[in-house]
Amino acid sequence: MRIDQSIINEIKDKTDILDLVSEYVKLEKRGRNYIGLCPFHDEKTPSFTVSEDKQICHCFGCKKGGNVFQFTQEIKDISFVEAVKELGDRVNVAVDIEATQSNSNVQIASDDLQMIEMHELIQEFYYYALTKTVEGEQALTYLQERGFTDALIKERGIGFAPDSSHFCHDFLQKKGYDIELAYEAGLLSRNEENFSYYDRFRNRIMFPLKNAQGRIVGYSGRTYTGQEPKYLNSPETPIFQKRKLLYNLDKARKSIRKLDEIVLLEGFMDVIKSDTAGLKNVVATMGTQLSDEHITFIRKLTSNITLMFDGDFAGSEATLKTGQHLLQQGLNVFVIQLPSGMDPDEYIGKYGNDAFTTFVKNDKKSFAHYKVSILKDEIAHNDLSYERYLKELSHDISLMKSSILQQKAINDVAPFFNVSPEQLANEIQFNQAPANYYPEDEYGGYIEPEPIGMAQFDNLSRQEKAERAFLKHLMRDKDTFLNYYESVDKDNFTNQHFKYVFEVLHDFYAENDQYNISDAV
Repeated sequence: MRIDQSIINEIKDKTDILDLVSEYVKLEKRGRNYIGLCPFHDEKTPSFTVSEDKQICHCFGCKKGGNVFQFTQEIKDISFVEAVKELGDRVNVAVDIEATQSNSNVQIASDDLQMIEMHELIQEFYYYALTKTVEGEQALTYLQERGFTDALIKERGIGFAPDSSHFCHDFLQKKGYDIELAYEAGLLSRNEENFSYYDRFRNRIMFPLKNAQGRIVGYSGRTYTGQEPKYLNSPETPIFQKRKLLYNLDKARKSIRKLDEIVLLEGFMDVIKSDTAGLKNVVATMGTQLSDEHITFIRKLTSNITLMFDGDFAGSEATLKTGQHLLQQGLNVFVIQLPSGMDPDEYIGKYGNDAFTTFVKNDKKSFAHYKVSILKDEIAHNDLSYERYLKELSHDISLMKSSILQQKAINDVAPFFNVSPEQLANEIQFNQAPANYYPEDEYGGYIEPEPIGMAQFDNLSRQEKAERAFLKHLMRDKDTFLNYYESVDKDNFTNQHFKYVFEVLHDFYAENDQYNISDAV
């Protein structure tokens, strides 16, 4: 399905982004652009910029923005097609959704829809088999002993796949669905010798797996009898791709936006129990590592991610690996370390919901703090490890996007190296050598750029000199500017020229990634 590109272009041309954003944000003119408080996250200092010339918007804090369609998608939490239709109504342009000219594309869309329909139809019968049949009684008892109430089972759509090779096969066939398509959807398996089809899931508790829109696109079948594997997931299909899906995202998305944080767990059971306990912003991967596609989607919702993996060696290793990658991707990473040998489901089962939510609230630490606590023995008894991890942790802290979070991490990490927070801060600054920012001169030294208009100020007070040095630091690159922007009140500048330069930097970085004197001039 598609919308004719000429219609999209017409709507875009007729929609002024300044008028659109002004319906949600109070904007003030700042140079060529307009600025206001971001509608996507809480902030005290305005960082949401709208360019009337380029017809785009951008937030320095949460990085959200784009053109009129992208803004509408974010602010309304709707799809691109829905955004086009809504803006079309706004500017009185009729939007007709058409089938693509390619018959093959139409067939693909039709096949995908049928695959989803099959998953949602069979879910009703899985649920019936669990709750209403003798064969499902043992599985139902297993769930009830694990704390699953009837209401929770219904809410989550949990079911039971009978121990039959043709339950799903015969049901779908009677409903008129193509059996080959059911195989491609991952509901059936195939005998490659005689090409006969049989049920993929048998004698398992069935957890529906949904996409971000809340449609069932796959299943995870859990054993309750000890058979292996413990979990049997749907295979990769046109509608089920593990690298693009996060379990519970359809339910958690609003809470993630509201709390400005996503909590990543390891298993479906952990997510369900944590959600029931009151932790509503929890998700899990589909039995795979966090992918770049996952990270891209997470970044659209929040810049803060908390890892709460199992409290064993494997969980610790996964936390270190995943956390390091997320930090490199520009996210603020936190960790909740469960007691040894426990997962969230087990913790809740032993201590209860209230104890769990209290633990989660009080135990969260920065990734740097978690990492140094894991490595503390090696740091304390090995000089080479001390030097290595001092550099590593200094680098990790430097990647954090908030100066407040950086300072807290410094305070937490410094004692592990027997240094003061000031000494660790100096180490971090030292490791951020000018080589990262300034060109070399002919002698191998580094040329520090002279900020615009600064050379003319010869008689500056100590405070003004500090302000000038701070502005020079902000001119290094966009990331450096963003690290400090939200924590700086421009009215604190004593020199009005420097206050103006700070505002110019903000407007410049709204449209450019790197500051260049010639560009500004």
